[in-house]
Amino acid sequence: MPKKICVILFLCNVLVFSQEKTNIVMFKDAYLIEALPQIEQYYNITFSYLDQILVDKTISIRLTPELKLTDVLTQIEQQALLKIENIGTTIYSLRPYQSQDRITLCATLLDEQQISISNAQITTLPENSVVVTDDRGYFIIEEIPYGSILEIDLPGYAKKQVLASEIFNSTCTYLQLFSATLSLDQVLIKDFIAKGISLNRKTIQIKIKDLQALPGLTEPDILYSIQLIPGVNSPYETASGLYVRGSTPHQNLVLWNGIKTYHHSHLYGMLSAFNPYAVDEVLFYKSGTPEHYGDRLASIIDIRTSSEISDTFKGSFGINMINADAIVDIPIIKDQMSIKLSGRRSYTDQLETFTYKKLADRAYQNTKLRDTQQSELGDNTFYFLDYNASINYKITKNDTLQLNTLYSKNTLQFDQNTDQKFYTDNLFTENEGYNVKWNHRYGSNLKQEISLYYTKYALNYAFKTDSITKTVEVRAKENSIRDLGGAISLNYAFDKKNTISTGYQYSKKRFKHGFATSTPEYFLILDQDDRKLETHAGHFGYQYDDAKNWFFSTGVRLSHYAGLQKTFIEPRIVIQKHLTPNFEINATAEFRSQSDSNIRESVLSDLALENEIWKLADTINYPIATSSQYSMGASFKKRGWNFDTDFYHKHIKGITTLTAGFINPIDNQYHEGKSEIYGMDVFVKKKIKRFNSWLSYSYINTQNFFSGVNDNKYFPGNWNIRHSVRWTSFYDLDNFRFSLGWFWHSGKAYTQVKEVEDENGMVTLQYGTINSTSLPTYHRMDFSVIYNFQLKQQSKLKYRLGLSILNIYDNKTLINKEVRSTNTLENEYIFSDKYGIRFTPNVSLRVLW
Repeated sequence: MPKKICVILFLCNVLVFSQEKTNIVMFKDAYLIEALPQIEQYYNITFSYLDQILVDKTISIRLTPELKLTDVLTQIEQQALLKIENIGTTIYSLRPYQSQDRITLCATLLDEQQISISNAQITTLPENSVVVTDDRGYFIIEEIPYGSILEIDLPGYAKKQVLASEIFNSTCTYLQLFSATLSLDQVLIKDFIAKGISLNRKTIQIKIKDLQALPGLTEPDILYSIQLIPGVNSPYETASGLYVRGSTPHQNLVLWNGIKTYHHSHLYGMLSAFNPYAVDEVLFYKSGTPEHYGDRLASIIDIRTSSEISDTFKGSFGINMINADAIVDIPIIKDQMSIKLSGRRSYTDQLETFTYKKLADRAYQNTKLRDTQQSELGDNTFYFLDYNASINYKITKNDTLQLNTLYSKNTLQFDQNTDQKFYTDNLFTENEGYNVKWNHRYGSNLKQEISLYYTKYALNYAFKTDSITKTVEVRAKENSIRDLGGAISLNYAFDKKNTISTGYQYSKKRFKHGFATSTPEYFLILDQDDRKLETHAGHFGYQYDDAKNWFFSTGVRLSHYAGLQKTFIEPRIVIQKHLTPNFEINATAEFRSQSDSNIRESVLSDLALENEIWKLADTINYPIATSSQYSMGASFKKRGWNFDTDFYHKHIKGITTLTAGFINPIDNQYHEGKSEIYGMDVFVKKKIKRFNSWLSYSYINTQNFFSGVNDNKYFPGNWNIRHSVRWTSFYDLDNFRFSLGWFWHSGKAYTQVKEVEDENGMVTLQYGTINSTSLPTYHRMDFSVIYNFQLKQQSKLKYRLGLSILNIYDNKTLINKEVRSTNTLENEYIFSDKYGIRFTPNVSLRVLW
């Protein structure tokens, strides 16, 4: 029976055509071990080989009477990477290549934007023969040893070395060179906190395809990955709630291929809104921010898809206990255009798994969804989806075009019924964006980039009360954003060490929000705002990079907010000095501004979800916020040890009692203030063969000041977590990857509150000293294991099975305490205690091709 199956499979890959004197045999991705007998018969020859060297080898070739045997042998050599030698008149041996065997190879050089690079010098080592790329970036080298090293050199680019054996194949491959500004220095911390995450020049780079399984996750998650970085906290255990060095989440700039995003999560913070399998890399900055980034005070999260033009159809699809997704990469025009499509949707509206229920318990905690479910009168339906598309087009050898789109939404409907009335909550969030980017090269040293983007964000909430015969009341909340912008930049490399860049950016924003209540008798607007703002920004930067000695990057950004008549000069500087080949010290300084903010609304909060709205700065209550940050640190790397430390100070002005998420216990008036943040990050890592382990410690002291509050004295910030410790370990065993992580931090600051009843029976609140008390310490352990396998050894399908557990020992930890009043005439007080996520397993399966 197995022999019959082999014959059937072989016949599916071999098409034989016979017409009179014409004899054509075609192989398409046929296994070489099955194709060789046909080739032997066709040319009346014999092959000598060991079966084990042909495992997984495939070949695509069309045999015709005109095709010479020598050409056939050459194609077999290049496609199967096997050396063929004539050991008799009609006998040929097949064996693996050896270093001294002579080969001919070709390739095309491309830069980061997939634009061809001419006049690059390729030296073959150790023979020292030299060739130069032509105006198409193409080169060919004949009769060089298989074990040779190719050294590629061109001013303005990082020198690159590749093995000839790695690029030798039947088709001319593509090689990518990176600008000298992206070259790796000697103290690069590769696999910084996990495989696929590296630290270099104050930039943390996450390569998604290389990303290792992280504790508690069965699949990559962009925002959760960033939480492992020292100095980043998520006090409420959400994916999107990133508090970077004491700053709030709305002060993070999150870009998707240059598209600004205003909503970054699914399931109300519990999951990232970005499909990781559509992402190539993520650049994360918590200090030393380049001057071309603006509009936010805290961190930069720059998410990018691949600019590579795919030459084969490939993709994957997968499912876990919450959602399913698929992604495909499709060639459109060979070597010129390809498109990548991805989509993801939860099936929580059809099936509520154990994992979803656990995450929902955490997300819906202290909301009417959980309070009502104790009776059988409430029912909720929730789902999310996202999709994105990227088109890469190589117009000419010097021009590339990239088009991108991004969309995500969350939909929740909650129905509650009583004998006389029917209540419905509808909550909808949507983020949509588009971007087009054109890259052009003028020679080998000057590059230009022009881009346009458009972003649309919407938050809609409605609470409807119906009687048996009519709608009694509707309460509604809306928040919308329209953000249109463009940019042009130029980059010029004088040589390998010196580079300058300059550019201009424009954006036009419109932020709206409104709160209203209506009945059949009246329509009442409780609050509304509609504001526009145009921003012009120019930037200039200079960079000096001597990888063995100094790295110096300085720049300035000029931001002008037209409608507010405000202009800010924002200098940036990064300095690194190598004291030894393994040890370097560094320092950064930067000034930044931000014109929009996230405030917690208290006008309409019936559902107690998505209670924050975006609002633009004005000249009265919401000033433009500014931040200055200074840091000093050091890095050491030797013999499997990595050590990195940073000390920093951040000063923020222009915060208010609303934008700081601060509920003033003294009065309900508006107060403007500032924040002083002092901190330290320490990271130690050791690698021993297949075992990786690291430990980090962060200290953050956030002190806020508001005029007229707390006797005009500083007090701890609402999200201040003084001490946090992370320990994470990874171990690889054959096709298994294990990860274990433990996280501990001191309790978040809060203000003690209690109810006091006076002699007339009126209840009021009595506050203690602001944020003078801390919650209990927090700790949690997470685990993950990933197994990669194939059902058939020769199959192109690969499988990945994952298992993860959040909070292995099911620790119940208090993570937040707050009090709020109801929107009723009685104005009752609600005391809410929020606890961390409990024991939560997840399982995933992915199929790749």
